Amino acid sequence: MKKGNYVFQIVLWVGIIVLVNVIARSFSFRVDLTAEKRYSLNPITKDLLSNLEDPILIKLYLDGEMPADFLRLKREAMQMLNEFKAIYRNIELQIIDPNAIDNRRERKNLMEQLETLGLSPIQVEIEESGGDRRLTVYPGAILSYGEQQAPVQLLSGQLNVSPEQQINAAIQNLEYTWANAIRALSRRERKSIGFITGNGQLDIEYITDIMTTLSQHYEVGKIDIKSFPVDTISGEFSLRRQLTRINRFDAIAIAKPTKPFNDLDKFLIDQFIMNGGNVLWCIDAVHADMDSLSESPDMLTFPIIDDLRISDMLFRYGVRVNANIVQDLKAAWLSDMKRARPWVYFPLITPRVNHPITKDLNAVKLEFASSIDTVMAEGIKKTPLLLSSSNTKVVPTPHVVSLERFYNFPQDDIFPKSNVPLAVMLEGSFQSIFANRIMPKTNAVENVPFKDKGKHSIQVVIADGDIIKNQRNVLNPNMERGQPLPLGFDQFTGVQYGNKDFLLNVFDYMLDTKNLINIRSRDFKIRMLDRERLREERNKWVVLNTTVPLLLIVLIGIINSIIRRKKYN
Repeated sequence: MKKGNYVFQIVLWVGIIVLVNVIARSFSFRVDLTAEKRYSLNPITKDLLSNLEDPILIKLYLDGEMPADFLRLKREAMQMLNEFKAIYRNIELQIIDPNAIDNRRERKNLMEQLETLGLSPIQVEIEESGGDRRLTVYPGAILSYGEQQAPVQLLSGQLNVSPEQQINAAIQNLEYTWANAIRALSRRERKSIGFITGNGQLDIEYITDIMTTLSQHYEVGKIDIKSFPVDTISGEFSLRRQLTRINRFDAIAIAKPTKPFNDLDKFLIDQFIMNGGNVLWCIDAVHADMDSLSESPDMLTFPIIDDLRISDMLFRYGVRVNANIVQDLKAAWLSDMKRARPWVYFPLITPRVNHPITKDLNAVKLEFASSIDTVMAEGIKKTPLLLSSSNTKVVPTPHVVSLERFYNFPQDDIFPKSNVPLAVMLEGSFQSIFANRIMPKTNAVENVPFKDKGKHSIQVVIADGDIIKNQRNVLNPNMERGQPLPLGFDQFTGVQYGNKDFLLNVFDYMLDTKNLINIRSRDFKIRMLDRERLREERNKWVVLNTTVPLLLIVLIGIINSIIRRKKYN
């Protein structure tokens, strides 16, 4: 070969390589070869990322020495962020190990700061030659967008679920977890949620945590349904302006009312629904107060659902809340400050319904819940969200609750029912309760537009008012007495239930017009190693993995030597 041709070929190949690299930088593509398309982003996520404008900074605090499952979660979290970065390149990822900070005071300050921001730590054990060592791991991140920042909790504890299964659930939900956090910070117009007062609903200190958490994603406020604005001309109260005040919310929450709703209250809520508003009902159908058992070993529970005067509304919309009490053998624990025991009046609901709201949720704790029946309502889709276990008893009221059953539970008691609905979601265009009925009498000076058929909206009816109620501190000396605790946390047993996550998912489903929450319904199989077989066959696989590659290399060398010998002999 001539020297000139040789140089020309080298220059040609170098030019081709440079050209390919330039084209690759401008026109990149990715191929997902997994059977479940686990690394293919949902079109909703792609649309969200494509509309971002400001840089995103993600500080991931999952690093350092950790068990293998946590390392897998870290790897999958980074892989998902790489998929995000392929759509929106202006994402910066910093990986930080809090345990690697040598200065003890600085390390403690960082950990306290992370907990203040909303990242919950998890204690893990690392096996070492000298024994097990405990580490504090923060399976989450702090996401910053513009001037805002928010915590991203990658792993949430689940009762009666192995750590490996919890990690798998966290991996399955990574796309939704990251995308939901980005959406919350980048959203220009935030939906609004109003907590209705005026009918003996829970006081503010008992709904502080849910309101504070919701305010990270939505505009949250309160509205007194009985306090009307006054018309400036006539001096009479204005029904039209009251309707306008309520209709400015995209959803309302009715948290454990104890006083009757009059016809005007019902008219305002009904017309809010007819205008496309969404409603969360947390209703106690039976009066049952645990404080009564601190003064007496027995407590009489009695029905109050009829006294609230909302049964006709709920019946028209598609459900009936029954005046009974659901007992469940699968129950949350109650502590008498000496010992904790399961209390059948506190159903512990492990969400089993295949729905984005309930998928991979921690167990939800209810207190003196009632059963719900669905009734005929044209065009309304009914979805049970919370169901009792397979060992359930429905007790009519009045009913005496005795501490004797707490300490000496009858072993021969029969729990014949199963899958009793305790929370139901209604979706569709609802029929007004005031259709073909006389309007409520008012002293308002103006007429208001009336709708007898509503726009599409969503209602969730939960037959327990305490599901949304947070406890107040009475035990922790490091906190102010009476300070609201996280929703779902029981300070007497130290258990965190999934009440908050469940309610957050309910509001996300109601108010997410782009259906981002549907990403949670994705399900792919995570192929795990058989640990028992791994222990039994460990030596065999170690030998195979070390010797077989070497033998293959030797075999290839011998074959290559034989071929060369025949070719050049």
